[in-house]
Amino acid sequence: MVENASMYRSENMPETDGGRRVQTIDGTPSTILTRASEIEDLAEKMSRAARTLELFANGTVGRGASFEAIREQAKEVHGDLAVAADRYRPSGEALRTYAGALSSVQGSTDWRVAGAEREWPEVRAASQALLGAQQEVTEFDEAAENAPEGDEPAGSRPSSGAEQARFDSAVADWEAYWSGYDAPVETFESAYSAAADSLEGSNENGVKDGFWDDAMPFIEAMLVVLTVVGVILLVVAFFVTGPLALLAGLLSVVAGVLSLVGELGKMAAGRGDWGSVAFAAIGIIPFGKLAKLGDLAQFASAGSRFPRLSGALRLGGDEFVQYGAALDGFLAQRMPALFSGQHGLNSINLMRTIRTPEFLVSNFGRTGSIRAGWMALAGNPANAAEAIGGSVDAYLDVLDSLKNVTDLLPSR
Repeated sequence: MVENASMYRSENMPETDGGRRVQTIDGTPSTILTRASEIEDLAEKMSRAARTLELFANGTVGRGASFEAIREQAKEVHGDLAVAADRYRPSGEALRTYAGALSSVQGSTDWRVAGAEREWPEVRAASQALLGAQQEVTEFDEAAENAPEGDEPAGSRPSSGAEQARFDSAVADWEAYWSGYDAPVETFESAYSAAADSLEGSNENGVKDGFWDDAMPFIEAMLVVLTVVGVILLVVAFFVTGPLALLAGLLSVVAGVLSLVGELGKMAAGRGDWGSVAFAAIGIIPFGKLAKLGDLAQFASAGSRFPRLSGALRLGGDEFVQYGAALDGFLAQRMPALFSGQHGLNSINLMRTIRTPEFLVSNFGRTGSIRAGWMALAGNPANAAEAIGGSVDAYLDVLDSLKNVTDLLPSR
Protein backbone atom coordinates (compact mmCIF):
# COMPACT_ATOMS: atom_id res chain seq x y z
CA MET A 1 0.00 0.00 0.00
CA VAL A 2 1.41 3.35 -1.07
CA GLU A 3 1.19 6.30 1.29
CA ASN A 4 -0.96 9.01 -0.25
CA ALA A 5 1.60 11.85 0.00
CA SER A 6 0.90 15.34 -1.29
CA MET A 7 3.50 15.00 -4.06
CA TYR A 8 1.12 12.64 -5.91
CA ARG A 9 -1.38 15.46 -6.30
CA SER A 10 1.14 18.00 -7.69
CA GLU A 11 0.79 19.12 -11.30
CA ASN A 12 4.45 18.31 -11.91
CA MET A 13 5.93 14.86 -11.46
CA PRO A 14 8.44 14.49 -8.63
CA GLU A 15 12.14 14.16 -9.44
CA THR A 16 13.58 10.68 -9.82
CA ASP A 17 15.73 9.05 -7.17
CA GLY A 18 18.72 10.45 -9.07
CA GLY A 19 17.36 13.98 -8.74
CA ARG A 20 16.29 14.31 -12.40
CA ARG A 21 13.19 15.73 -13.98
CA VAL A 22 11.56 13.22 -16.31
CA GLN A 23 11.72 14.89 -19.71
CA THR A 24 12.68 14.11 -23.27
CA ILE A 25 16.35 14.59 -24.27
CA ASP A 26 16.57 17.26 -26.95
CA GLY A 27 18.58 16.85 -30.12
CA THR A 28 18.46 15.18 -33.51
CA PRO A 29 21.11 12.44 -33.77
CA SER A 30 20.92 12.27 -37.56
CA THR A 31 21.67 15.99 -37.89
CA ILE A 32 24.58 15.75 -35.46
CA LEU A 33 25.90 12.66 -37.23
CA THR A 34 25.76 14.49 -40.57
CA ARG A 35 27.71 17.39 -39.08
CA ALA A 36 30.29 14.97 -37.63
CA SER A 37 30.77 13.39 -41.05
CA GLU A 38 31.20 16.81 -42.65
CA ILE A 39 33.86 17.79 -40.10
CA GLU A 40 35.71 14.48 -40.49
CA ASP A 41 35.56 14.81 -44.27
CA LEU A 42 36.90 18.36 -44.06
CA ALA A 43 39.73 17.19 -41.78
CA GLU A 44 40.66 14.47 -44.29
CA LYS A 45 40.61 16.96 -47.17
CA MET A 46 42.83 19.37 -45.23
CA SER A 47 45.20 16.53 -44.36
CA ARG A 48 45.50 15.47 -48.01
CA ALA A 49 45.97 19.08 -49.08
CA ALA A 50 48.70 19.53 -46.46
CA ARG A 51 50.53 16.44 -47.73
CA THR A 52 50.29 17.73 -51.30
CA LEU A 53 51.58 21.17 -50.32
CA GLU A 54 54.44 19.54 -48.43
CA LEU A 55 55.44 17.74 -51.64
CA PHE A 56 55.39 21.10 -53.42
CA ALA A 57 57.40 22.69 -50.62
CA ASN A 58 60.21 20.13 -50.58
CA GLY A 59 60.38 19.90 -54.38
CA THR A 60 59.20 16.29 -54.64
CA VAL A 61 56.58 17.30 -57.19
CA GLY A 62 56.26 20.32 -59.46
CA ARG A 63 58.76 21.69 -61.89
CA GLY A 64 58.90 25.01 -63.64
CA ALA A 65 58.49 28.69 -62.85
CA SER A 66 54.81 28.39 -61.97
CA PHE A 67 55.57 25.87 -59.22
CA GLU A 68 58.53 27.87 -57.93
CA ALA A 69 56.19 30.83 -57.47
CA ILE A 70 54.05 28.93 -54.96
CA ARG A 71 56.77 26.80 -53.35
CA GLU A 72 57.57 29.31 -50.61
CA GLN A 73 53.90 29.82 -49.79
CA ALA A 74 53.51 26.05 -49.60
CA LYS A 75 56.34 25.87 -47.06
CA GLU A 76 54.51 28.32 -44.81
CA VAL A 77 51.04 26.84 -45.25
CA HIS A 78 51.36 23.05 -45.23
CA GLY A 79 52.37 22.79 -41.57
CA ASP A 80 49.51 24.97 -40.34
CA LEU A 81 47.03 23.11 -42.54
CA ALA A 82 48.20 19.76 -41.15
CA VAL A 83 47.76 21.07 -37.59
CA ALA A 84 44.25 22.29 -38.43
CA ALA A 85 43.37 18.85 -39.82
CA ASP A 86 44.63 17.18 -36.65
CA ARG A 87 42.45 19.50 -34.58
CA TYR A 88 39.30 19.06 -36.70
CA ARG A 89 39.43 15.27 -36.73
CA PRO A 90 38.83 14.71 -32.97
CA SER A 91 35.93 17.21 -33.10
CA GLY A 92 34.20 15.07 -35.71
CA GLU A 93 34.90 11.92 -33.73
CA ALA A 94 33.50 13.50 -30.56
CA LEU A 95 30.31 14.56 -32.33
CA ARG A 96 29.91 11.09 -33.85
CA THR A 97 30.23 9.48 -30.41
CA TYR A 98 27.75 11.98 -28.97
CA ALA A 99 25.23 11.32 -31.74
CA GLY A 100 25.36 7.60 -30.94
CA ALA A 101 24.88 8.23 -27.22
CA LEU A 102 22.00 10.64 -27.90
CA SER A 103 20.26 8.15 -30.15
CA SER A 104 20.65 5.44 -27.53
CA VAL A 105 19.31 7.51 -24.63
CA GLN A 106 16.37 8.77 -26.66
CA GLY A 107 15.51 5.20 -27.59
CA SER A 108 15.61 4.24 -23.92
CA THR A 109 13.82 7.25 -22.43
CA ASP A 110 11.33 8.65 -24.94
CA TRP A 111 8.83 5.84 -24.33
CA ARG A 112 9.39 6.08 -20.58
CA VAL A 113 8.74 9.83 -20.62
CA ALA A 114 5.62 9.36 -22.74
CA GLY A 115 4.36 6.58 -20.45
CA ALA A 116 5.06 8.52 -17.27
CA GLU A 117 3.32 11.61 -18.62
CA ARG A 118 0.35 9.49 -19.70
CA GLU A 119 -0.01 7.79 -16.30
CA TRP A 120 0.61 10.82 -14.12
CA PRO A 121 -2.90 12.36 -14.49
CA GLU A 122 -4.36 9.01 -13.34
CA VAL A 123 -2.05 9.06 -10.30
CA ARG A 124 -3.18 12.58 -9.43
CA ALA A 125 -6.86 11.71 -9.86
CA ALA A 126 -6.54 8.51 -7.83
CA SER A 127 -4.67 10.35 -5.10
CA GLN A 128 -7.33 13.04 -4.93
CA ALA A 129 -10.12 10.41 -4.79
CA LEU A 130 -8.29 8.51 -2.06
CA LEU A 131 -7.79 11.68 -0.10
CA GLY A 132 -11.54 12.40 -0.26
CA ALA A 133 -12.40 8.84 0.85
CA GLN A 134 -9.89 9.04 3.70
CA GLN A 135 -11.38 12.34 4.84
CA GLU A 136 -14.89 10.75 4.89
CA VAL A 137 -13.60 7.92 7.06
CA THR A 138 -11.93 10.40 9.39
CA GLU A 139 -15.08 12.53 9.70
CA PHE A 140 -17.24 9.45 10.44
CA ASP A 141 -14.82 8.26 13.11
CA GLU A 142 -14.65 11.70 14.74
CA ALA A 143 -18.46 11.96 14.77
CA ALA A 144 -18.76 8.50 16.38
CA GLU A 145 -16.18 9.39 19.01
CA ASN A 146 -17.89 12.68 19.94
CA ALA A 147 -21.48 11.37 19.86
CA PRO A 148 -23.40 10.96 23.24
CA GLU A 149 -23.33 7.52 24.75
CA GLY A 150 -25.84 5.26 23.07
CA ASP A 151 -26.28 7.62 20.11
CA GLU A 152 -24.41 6.12 17.07
CA PRO A 153 -23.94 8.04 13.77
CA ALA A 154 -26.44 7.25 11.11
CA GLY A 155 -25.39 4.91 8.35
CA SER A 156 -22.47 2.49 8.03
CA ARG A 157 -18.84 3.42 8.32
CA PRO A 158 -17.39 4.41 4.89
CA SER A 159 -14.34 2.66 3.39
CA SER A 160 -11.35 3.90 1.34
CA GLY A 161 -10.23 0.43 0.25
CA ALA A 162 -11.37 0.72 -3.35
CA GLU A 163 -9.79 4.13 -3.74
CA GLN A 164 -6.54 2.87 -2.13
CA ALA A 165 -6.42 -0.06 -4.55
CA ARG A 166 -6.99 2.24 -7.50
CA PHE A 167 -4.29 4.60 -6.22
CA ASP A 168 -1.79 1.77 -5.64
CA SER A 169 -2.38 0.46 -9.17
CA ALA A 170 -1.98 3.92 -10.72
CA VAL A 171 1.28 4.56 -8.86
CA ALA A 172 2.64 1.14 -9.86
CA ASP A 173 1.82 1.76 -13.52
CA TRP A 174 3.41 5.22 -13.39
CA GLU A 175 6.54 4.06 -11.54
CA ALA A 176 7.12 1.36 -14.16
CA TYR A 177 8.07 4.22 -16.50
CA TRP A 178 9.35 6.81 -14.02
CA SER A 179 11.74 4.58 -12.05
CA GLY A 180 13.61 3.37 -15.15
CA TYR A 181 14.55 6.87 -16.31
CA ASP A 182 17.77 7.34 -14.31
CA ALA A 183 19.94 4.49 -15.64
CA PRO A 184 20.03 5.35 -19.38
CA VAL A 185 20.26 9.09 -18.66
CA GLU A 186 23.22 8.56 -16.33
CA THR A 187 25.04 6.64 -19.08
CA PHE A 188 24.19 9.40 -21.55
CA GLU A 189 25.45 12.12 -19.20
CA SER A 190 28.81 10.36 -18.97
CA ALA A 191 29.00 10.16 -22.76
CA TYR A 192 27.94 13.80 -23.03
CA SER A 193 30.67 14.91 -20.61
CA ALA A 194 33.29 12.92 -22.54
CA ALA A 195 32.16 14.44 -25.84
CA ALA A 196 32.06 17.94 -24.35
CA ASP A 197 35.57 17.54 -22.91
CA SER A 198 36.86 16.32 -26.27
CA LEU A 199 35.24 19.24 -28.13
CA GLU A 200 36.51 21.71 -25.55
CA GLY A 201 40.01 20.31 -25.88
CA SER A 202 39.85 20.53 -29.66
CA ASN A 203 38.54 24.09 -29.54
CA GLU A 204 41.19 25.15 -27.05
CA ASN A 205 43.88 23.66 -29.25
CA GLY A 206 42.37 25.44 -32.20
CA VAL A 207 42.47 28.89 -30.61
CA LYS A 208 45.44 28.42 -28.33
CA ASP A 209 48.73 27.64 -29.97
CA GLY A 210 51.36 25.45 -28.46
CA PHE A 211 54.81 26.59 -27.35
CA TRP A 212 56.39 26.38 -30.81
CA ASP A 213 53.41 28.13 -32.41
CA ASP A 214 53.79 30.99 -29.94
CA ALA A 215 57.54 31.06 -30.48
CA MET A 216 57.38 31.09 -34.28
CA PRO A 217 57.09 34.88 -34.73
CA PHE A 218 60.24 35.34 -32.63
CA ILE A 219 62.07 32.49 -34.36
CA GLU A 220 61.23 33.75 -37.84
CA ALA A 221 62.22 37.31 -36.90
CA MET A 222 65.45 35.98 -35.40
CA LEU A 223 66.29 34.11 -38.59
CA VAL A 224 65.72 37.27 -40.64
CA VAL A 225 68.04 39.22 -38.34
CA LEU A 226 70.64 36.45 -38.47
CA THR A 227 70.46 36.47 -42.28
CA VAL A 228 71.24 40.20 -42.36
CA VAL A 229 73.92 39.83 -39.69
CA GLY A 230 75.44 36.88 -41.57
CA VAL A 231 75.76 38.87 -44.79
CA ILE A 232 77.36 41.80 -42.94
CA LEU A 233 79.81 39.50 -41.14
CA LEU A 234 80.67 37.79 -44.42
CA VAL A 235 81.47 41.14 -46.05
CA VAL A 236 83.55 42.25 -43.05
CA ALA A 237 85.51 38.99 -42.98
CA PHE A 238 86.15 39.22 -46.73
CA PHE A 239 87.41 42.81 -46.84
CA VAL A 240 88.75 43.61 -43.36
CA THR A 241 91.71 42.42 -41.32
CA GLY A 242 92.63 42.97 -37.68
CA PRO A 243 90.50 42.74 -34.52
CA LEU A 244 87.31 43.61 -36.39
CA ALA A 245 87.78 40.51 -38.54
CA LEU A 246 88.32 38.42 -35.39
CA LEU A 247 85.04 39.72 -33.97
CA ALA A 248 83.28 38.93 -37.25
CA GLY A 249 84.54 35.34 -37.07
CA LEU A 250 83.40 34.97 -33.46
CA LEU A 251 79.94 36.37 -34.19
CA SER A 252 79.66 34.12 -37.25
CA VAL A 253 80.01 31.08 -35.02
CA VAL A 254 77.30 32.38 -32.66
CA ALA A 255 75.01 33.26 -35.59
CA GLY A 256 75.51 29.82 -37.11
CA VAL A 257 74.52 28.04 -33.90
CA LEU A 258 71.49 30.29 -33.44
CA SER A 259 70.44 29.67 -37.05
CA LEU A 260 70.56 25.92 -36.45
CA VAL A 261 68.45 26.33 -33.30
CA GLY A 262 65.98 28.44 -35.27
CA GLU A 263 65.67 25.87 -38.06
CA LEU A 264 65.10 23.13 -35.48
CA GLY A 265 62.40 25.30 -33.92
CA LYS A 266 60.69 25.68 -37.31
CA MET A 267 60.80 21.91 -37.75
CA ALA A 268 59.23 21.41 -34.32
CA ALA A 269 56.42 23.80 -35.29
CA GLY A 270 55.86 21.97 -38.59
CA ARG A 271 57.03 24.91 -40.70
CA GLY A 272 60.58 23.87 -41.54
CA ASP A 273 62.27 21.17 -43.57
CA TRP A 274 65.14 18.79 -42.98
CA GLY A 275 67.09 20.29 -45.87
CA SER A 276 67.39 23.66 -44.11
CA VAL A 277 68.24 21.95 -40.82
CA ALA A 278 70.95 19.85 -42.47
CA PHE A 279 72.40 22.88 -44.27
CA ALA A 280 72.49 24.88 -41.03
CA ALA A 281 74.14 21.97 -39.21
CA ILE A 282 76.81 21.50 -41.87
CA GLY A 283 77.41 25.25 -41.87
CA ILE A 284 78.71 25.24 -38.28
CA ILE A 285 81.17 22.39 -38.84
CA PRO A 286 84.72 23.91 -39.01
CA PHE A 287 86.15 21.79 -41.84
CA GLY A 288 89.25 23.96 -42.09
CA LYS A 289 90.04 23.61 -38.43
CA LEU A 290 89.47 19.89 -38.46
CA ALA A 291 92.56 19.65 -40.62
CA LYS A 292 94.53 21.11 -37.72
CA LEU A 293 93.70 18.08 -35.59
CA GLY A 294 96.60 16.37 -37.30
CA ASP A 295 98.92 18.68 -35.38
CA LEU A 296 97.72 18.85 -31.81
CA ALA A 297 100.80 20.34 -30.24
CA GLN A 298 99.43 23.87 -30.34
CA PHE A 299 95.97 22.84 -29.10
CA ALA A 300 96.42 20.03 -26.57
CA SER A 301 98.12 20.78 -23.27
CA ALA A 302 101.25 18.81 -22.42
CA GLY A 303 100.57 15.60 -20.53
CA SER A 304 96.88 15.54 -21.44
CA ARG A 305 95.40 12.06 -21.17
CA PHE A 306 93.07 12.72 -24.14
CA PRO A 307 95.02 14.97 -26.51
CA ARG A 308 92.81 14.48 -29.58
CA LEU A 309 89.62 15.20 -27.63
CA SER A 310 91.29 18.15 -25.96
CA GLY A 311 92.40 19.46 -29.33
CA ALA A 312 88.90 19.10 -30.77
CA LEU A 313 87.39 21.02 -27.87
CA ARG A 314 89.98 23.77 -28.21
CA LEU A 315 89.27 23.98 -31.94
CA GLY A 316 85.53 24.22 -31.31
CA GLY A 317 85.97 27.47 -29.41
CA ASP A 318 89.03 28.69 -31.31
CA GLU A 319 87.38 32.00 -32.34
CA PHE A 320 86.67 32.85 -28.70
CA VAL A 321 90.21 31.91 -27.69
CA GLN A 322 91.77 33.98 -30.46
CA TYR A 323 89.57 36.99 -29.83
CA GLY A 324 90.10 36.88 -26.05
CA ALA A 325 93.88 36.47 -26.40
CA ALA A 326 94.08 39.37 -28.87
CA LEU A 327 92.01 41.64 -26.61
CA ASP A 328 94.09 40.77 -23.53
CA GLY A 329 97.27 41.34 -25.52
CA PHE A 330 95.99 44.77 -26.57
CA LEU A 331 95.13 45.67 -22.95
CA ALA A 332 98.49 44.40 -21.70
CA GLN A 333 100.23 46.79 -24.09
CA ARG A 334 98.05 49.75 -23.10
CA MET A 335 97.90 48.96 -19.38
CA PRO A 336 100.93 46.83 -18.41
CA ALA A 337 99.87 46.58 -14.74
CA LEU A 338 96.32 45.35 -15.47
CA PHE A 339 97.23 41.64 -15.35
CA SER A 340 99.98 41.95 -12.72
CA GLY A 341 97.81 40.63 -9.91
CA GLN A 342 96.91 43.87 -8.20
CA HIS A 343 93.63 44.10 -10.11
CA GLY A 344 90.72 41.72 -9.57
CA LEU A 345 88.71 39.95 -12.27
CA ASN A 346 85.92 42.52 -12.05
CA SER A 347 88.36 45.32 -12.81
CA ILE A 348 89.88 43.37 -15.71
CA ASN A 349 86.44 42.65 -17.22
CA LEU A 350 85.44 46.29 -16.80
CA MET A 351 88.49 47.43 -18.75
CA ARG A 352 87.84 44.77 -21.40
CA THR A 353 84.38 46.25 -21.93
CA ILE A 354 85.42 49.90 -21.86
CA ARG A 355 88.36 49.52 -24.22
CA THR A 356 86.77 47.08 -26.70
CA PRO A 357 85.86 49.85 -29.21
CA GLU A 358 89.43 51.07 -29.17
CA PHE A 359 90.67 47.50 -29.63
CA LEU A 360 88.38 46.84 -32.61
CA VAL A 361 89.70 49.78 -34.63
CA SER A 362 93.33 49.11 -33.76
CA ASN A 363 95.47 47.58 -36.53
CA PHE A 364 92.55 48.05 -38.91
CA GLY A 365 93.36 46.95 -42.42
CA ARG A 366 91.98 45.63 -45.69
CA THR A 367 92.60 42.30 -47.31
CA GLY A 368 93.41 44.09 -50.58
CA SER A 369 92.39 41.42 -53.10
CA ILE A 370 89.80 38.80 -53.87
CA ARG A 371 92.31 36.03 -53.25
CA ALA A 372 93.29 37.51 -49.87
CA GLY A 373 89.63 37.92 -48.96
CA TRP A 374 88.89 34.31 -49.84
CA MET A 375 91.90 33.17 -47.80
CA ALA A 376 90.59 35.21 -44.87
CA LEU A 377 87.22 33.48 -45.15
CA ALA A 378 89.06 30.15 -45.29
CA GLY A 379 90.84 30.94 -42.01
CA ASN A 380 94.26 31.79 -43.53
CA PRO A 381 95.28 28.14 -44.04
CA ALA A 382 98.89 27.12 -43.50
CA ASN A 383 98.91 23.92 -45.57
CA ALA A 384 97.00 22.11 -48.30
CA ALA A 385 94.70 20.21 -45.93
CA GLU A 386 93.70 23.39 -44.13
CA ALA A 387 93.24 25.15 -47.45
CA ILE A 388 90.81 22.49 -48.69
CA GLY A 389 88.83 22.45 -45.45
CA GLY A 390 88.88 26.23 -45.20
CA SER A 391 87.68 26.59 -48.80
CA VAL A 392 84.74 24.31 -47.95
CA ASP A 393 83.96 26.58 -44.99
CA ALA A 394 84.14 29.71 -47.15
CA TYR A 395 82.01 28.14 -49.89
CA LEU A 396 79.35 27.06 -47.38
CA ASP A 397 79.32 30.53 -45.79
CA VAL A 398 78.74 32.20 -49.15
CA LEU A 399 76.18 29.60 -50.23
CA ASP A 400 74.31 29.84 -46.92
CA SER A 401 74.12 33.63 -47.16
CA LEU A 402 72.83 33.47 -50.72
CA LYS A 403 70.23 30.84 -49.75
CA ASN A 404 69.00 32.84 -46.77
CA VAL A 405 68.76 36.05 -48.76
CA THR A 406 66.88 34.21 -51.53
CA ASP A 407 64.43 32.81 -48.98
CA LEU A 408 63.65 36.34 -47.82
CA LEU A 409 62.90 37.61 -51.32
CA PRO A 410 59.21 37.53 -52.28
CA SER A 411 58.23 34.90 -54.82
CA ARG A 412 56.99 36.13 -58.19
